[in-house]
Amino acid sequence: MKYIITVGTNQFFLMFLAIAVGLLIGKIKIKNFSLGVSGGIFSGIIIGYFLTKWAKTVQEGAVGYSNAKSILSTGVVSNIFFTFFLLLFLLSIGLKVGSGIGAIFKKYGIKFVVIGVCIPLVSMIVAGAIHLTVFSNEEASAHQTVGMFAGAMTSTPGYGTALDASNNVDYSSMYKNATIEQKEEMLKAIDQSGELTAADISELSTEQVTKYKEAMASEVSLGYTVAFPIGVFVIVIMISLLPKLFGIDIEKEKEDYEKEVQESGANKDVKYPPLNFMVMAIVAVIGIIIGNITIPLGTLGSFSLGAAGGVLLAALILSYIGKIGTLNFRMDPKGLGSMYQMGLTFFMAVVGLRYGYDVIHSLMGSGLKLAIAAVFVEAIAVLVSFFIGYKMFKINWIILSGAIAGGCTSAPGLGAAISSTGSEEPTAGYGAAQPFAILANVLLATLFFTFFL
Repeated sequence: MKYIITVGTNQFFLMFLAIAVGLLIGKIKIKNFSLGVSGGIFSGIIIGYFLTKWAKTVQEGAVGYSNAKSILSTGVVSNIFFTFFLLLFLLSIGLKVGSGIGAIFKKYGIKFVVIGVCIPLVSMIVAGAIHLTVFSNEEASAHQTVGMFAGAMTSTPGYGTALDASNNVDYSSMYKNATIEQKEEMLKAIDQSGELTAADISELSTEQVTKYKEAMASEVSLGYTVAFPIGVFVIVIMISLLPKLFGIDIEKEKEDYEKEVQESGANKDVKYPPLNFMVMAIVAVIGIIIGNITIPLGTLGSFSLGAAGGVLLAALILSYIGKIGTLNFRMDPKGLGSMYQMGLTFFMAVVGLRYGYDVIHSLMGSGLKLAIAAVFVEAIAVLVSFFIGYKMFKINWIILSGAIAGGCTSAPGLGAAISSTGSEEPTAGYGAAQPFAILANVLLATLFFTFFL
């Protein structure tokens, strides 16, 4: 039993198992639809759920207790793997497609800005409408709703901003102006025992305000935790299904896209040097530095791309530039293709393993309403952006699929776009839309409490 538990909880074993099963699932075709590499998310979800469920049942002193404790404290697989494979995927795919990004901007320009801002804006409108019409305070607080919005958008910057905005609310004044019922609700959040009553407390003490802030931060985190895996799930499915639902001929879109690139004067027949890992490491270092630059936005908080966004942006720009001195940022496309496929395959499996329990548990438990709301929040926004991008702006689906994933700030969505189109080109759309989506998420999360508290 000890041997089985040791092997069955080994992180490398679990990642390779999820990949093997996921790729088998990805090969299953229903008419012309298949999940491809995205199958790793679903195999990971199943494995992650049952493994975490097992870990929760292991008592102290039992065989495998230390393994179970490790799973519950750090996750089925470490977050280090999540970050590393994400960066590897974005670095290699950015370097691969960056040389042609200039042609995309010349043709579509500000349209990517519209897509990047449209998705979080529509998502916030839908989240606000659900909060006002469907949820009552007992079902989901404003704090849970804004957390759900950030989770549905898979936006860590949005989540961080929501936490910061929640912490900056003047709860002392809010309590003074509240109704008796609202005061009782606030006091219950501060002290679950019910000993505090509105009749006895005319205003909150500094200590009580601090406790209420902590309680509200937990509310934001609950909404985010429930909605994040749902957001991943929804964008992967929608990116894969939209072409089938609206009769988009992927092969024709690819042909049209190739014509657009050729008409722009881009030369894809150039021979590139082999992979240079030193240069790739330099790009990653530059990207991480860029991603960690924080731009203050005054009363609206701050904005940064994060490591993943910074690495992708650096890879796209430097690949577009080509050479700086003796450094050549354009490399063998086949080599880069193999690297991004490896990074993407592992990343998809890790996402499923890490969030599998949360996905299934939220659908089975108290977070069900938040999870269902997250589906509508993201799905409606994706549909609106699809009609704007494809029907109004006439953006080729190959590049639009990536822009929609970028608008959702979803790397798994980009993976689904690459897998479903059979092309790496969606990355350019992702890189063009994502920074504006991050900025919109930050601003909207900051403004949320102005309208809903």
